[in-house]
Amino acid sequence: MRIRDRWPAREHSVSIEENAGALAYVCWQVALDGTKQLHEQKFNYRDDAQRVAVISEYLIFLIHICDRVCATQLQPGERERFVIKLTQLCAGHLHRNAEQVLGPGDYTETFIDTFNARSKDFSQCKYEKGGPGYSLLRAFAAQIQQLMGNDQTNRWVMDQITEINAQNAVDQVQKSIRNILGSSAAVENQSAST
Repeated sequence: MRIRDRWPAREHSVSIEENAGALAYVCWQVALDGTKQLHEQKFNYRDDAQRVAVISEYLIFLIHICDRVCATQLQPGERERFVIKLTQLCAGHLHRNAEQVLGPGDYTETFIDTFNARSKDFSQCKYEKGGPGYSLLRAFAAQIQQLMGNDQTNRWVMDQITEINAQNAVDQVQKSIRNILGSSAAVENQSAST
């Protein structure tokens, strides 16, 4: 998957909100890709509502990963603004696409409620040596397993997510957040020197 995750040269600095917007789009692309990969790996979705729910869980997990990375990259006030904006924008991506697929509804509120519940659970898991601990990967995978069920076809989805798919998603998002924040800092430094 090719993702554009660097700011081009600009004459003005990049705001926290602009960085959050760029990363929200990356998270959306990674969540879609992760959901498609499960289908390509012969796991079954019963319907579009289940597929949208899996995308939602991916987004929530990826926002949490971004928050953990930001803890070392941003000041506390900037980190809070960044994560709030990132969450709002991811909720917006999900809402627009869910309305297209599932019809009218308030998908944003449901997403935010689920995000708040998962954040409590995920925050109890370790994030060490620059990546999620096994308990965080398992907590995320358990949510996907619960959504997809334990029938003959889907009973191994938790193992697939924990061992392969979640780590691939984390690697992409960690790379993108470093690139986005790094290239925006370069823009700021360039603006300051001119």
